[in-house]
Amino acid sequence: MGAVKTKFRTRLALRSRTHSRRRNIVEQLTRITNFRESEVKSWYRLFYADCPDGLLTEPVFVNFYVNFFPSGDEGRKIAMAKRIFHAFDRDGSGTVDFREYLTGMSALLRGSVVEKLKWAFNMYDLDGNGEISRVELHNVLKLILELRNPEATMDDLAALDRPIDRLCDRVFETLDKDRDGKLQIREFVEGVRMNPRVLCLSDEEEMLASLTQDHSQTPHASNLVDFSQASHS
Repeated sequence: MGAVKTKFRTRLALRSRTHSRRRNIVEQLTRITNFRESEVKSWYRLFYADCPDGLLTEPVFVNFYVNFFPSGDEGRKIAMAKRIFHAFDRDGSGTVDFREYLTGMSALLRGSVVEKLKWAFNMYDLDGNGEISRVELHNVLKLILELRNPEATMDDLAALDRPIDRLCDRVFETLDKDRDGKLQIREFVEGVRMNPRVLCLSDEEEMLASLTQDHSQTPHASNLVDFSQASHS
């Protein structure tokens, strides 16, 4: 009988510690993300249902991403999923815990324009040195368009290379004050705040919409990211 009571007390203690840990995580993430407490709790339940040990691995994330977007080139989807996963994995551990996951989702789904660009910026800052090249910026902008238009073909996206190049020329002309061919993250974010129209992608969105064959599934440019709102974030 004593052994049963001891086991029962142990279970109660473990349950209490788990509940306390969950409450602390929810309270903290409610403060630092753009989600309400009820939403954080929902994310928590979903995350731990798929990752009982509290860690999301790259293969699981890649599989989820590829299955979530049934159309499109699988190799391209896998490559993109890996880039996105490494942007979530801020400490480079090879796994993503709930805090990393939700702060990333907050930036992507509810963040200001600058937060979204900063997140994308970090995706291509592979060595973590806080600067990005012209080629990397090109990839960031193209990625934003691709994420918001998953039905676009590789040919559709390839047709955007020249317009995006012209946009990159304008960005570097405006933001690269020391003309070193690199944008530091502070230089980039502050530059966008001071020049909110410099990263307006409306023309490229309209062009992609006109190229995409299935117009019924293509979001209108007015519903997509408008970088002119950066000044209000």
